[in-house]
Amino acid sequence: MVVSIPKSILETLKAEEGDRLEFVPDGDSVIIRKQSDQQEEVLDLSNEMFAKYDRTMRDLVER
Repeated sequence: MVVSIPKSILETLKAEEGDRLEFVPDGDSVIIRKQSDQQEEVLDLSNEMFAKYDRTMRDLVER
């Protein structure tokens, strides 16, 4: 999915190309914020773990 965000919003967030943004539901609104470095590290580690243990996890689900 591609989402266009107005330049003024990106400037407010101090977001640059390549930064990850987070969309957080808040009632009938959505909060847009930059992901923190810690969140990005956790996401990267999770992706690495799932890539490494994909077959093992699939085998567990199939049991």
